[in-house]
Amino acid sequence: MAGASVAKGYWRNALATRETFRATLAGRAGRFLRTGDLGFVREGELFVTGRLKDLIVIDGRNHYPQDLELSAEMAHPALRPGCTAAFSVDGGDGGVEGEQVVLVAEAAPEAAGEAEKITDLIRSAIGEAHGVPVRDVVLVHPGTIPKTSSGKIQRHASRAAHLGGTLAVLATS
Repeated sequence: MAGASVAKGYWRNALATRETFRATLAGRAGRFLRTGDLGFVREGELFVTGRLKDLIVIDGRNHYPQDLELSAEMAHPALRPGCTAAFSVDGGDGGVEGEQVVLVAEAAPEAAGEAEKITDLIRSAIGEAHGVPVRDVVLVHPGTIPKTSSGKIQRHASRAAHLGGTLAVLATS
């Protein structure tokens, strides 16, 4: 992205400014903003497919978190649509190298008795649809998943809450 409406950089952060606001393209003059968006152009139309910082890479394969989240949400009716966060964590502490998938999903409180069944269904659905194992499935109370003011899932905040142990957990597996 380039143009007069693009900021000049970050306040007192030269490194981040250089990485984000000073991108160049071979054969093109000027500098460009790295937005972090992923997408492709087909027949002259731009399709945005996700965010680079949200992309989950497992064993060299790219997984879009929204795809994993949808597969999980469809696994059981007790899971709230649009209230699931998929992200990766370093597998090093469990003896496994590389990144591993964690899935946090809001579930109806009355589903707590079925937590083991629900987490098994989620693991199975993601394994079958995406060929990737899930390290942790965490079922949380409604309203727990951090969202932006426009209702988008905040995956990095969900990851931080998971790692910090601050989620309102209904059940974990």
